[in-house]
Amino acid sequence: MPPSAPPPFDPNAQPGVDPNAQPGEQATKQKLDEAEREDSGRRFEIFWADLHLGASYIGMNQLSEDALTVEKPSSFGPMFGIGAGLRLVVFVAGVRAKYNALSAFNMWQLNLEAGLKFPIDRVDILIGGHGGYSFVGSLGEGAVASGSAAAPTLRDAVKVRGWNAGVDLAFDYYVSPAFSVGLGVFGDFLFLQRPPIEIPAGTPDEARVQIQADPNYQLSGTSAGMQFGGALRLGFHLGL
Repeated sequence: MPPSAPPPFDPNAQPGVDPNAQPGEQATKQKLDEAEREDSGRRFEIFWADLHLGASYIGMNQLSEDALTVEKPSSFGPMFGIGAGLRLVVFVAGVRAKYNALSAFNMWQLNLEAGLKFPIDRVDILIGGHGGYSFVGSLGEGAVASGSAAAPTLRDAVKVRGWNAGVDLAFDYYVSPAFSVGLGVFGDFLFLQRPPIEIPAGTPDEARVQIQADPNYQLSGTSAGMQFGGALRLGFHLGL
């Protein structure tokens, strides 16, 4: 039996469209092809960097507190962050520095972070986690709690250090393949420690004796608390 002859050439036929397909099938395939071309506008992302501008609330004694001696352990204020990292399809990982300029104290945080970022058209949904080192940069005058009138109240008298771990949820809209804007929220668990407070140089002998007798200054302190916040996200993306 001789092979069947190929269909005649149609100069009006569209590339990639089966001439024998039904009209409805052709329309569906064309829509899928158009969607694929639109998706190709999101290039394969490798490197990202972003800025966070928002606010945070920190309660250093929400869960427990033992001789931390900070008069106002809870505070609210603006938060700024900068981060950078790598992306592999939906997996992202990076580093971030965050500064909390709170009303009663300033806190820095240096974190490692990782998560999953799911693309839906021009929007990415991020679900991730982070953890790292936290430290109080400065406390306001009179921020140290004590019954002694001679207690030191210098800004650097109290040094609070510790670690934090938390979760992130964010939505990023890609204005272009290289730039995105979005919103994000986060929650952290904080565990902070304070070493024994050093008596400032030049303290009169009588005041020094009173301070040394105060147990708040003889012992170290610990605190377990929470941090919550949200921010506007400005992202920059590089890829193939």
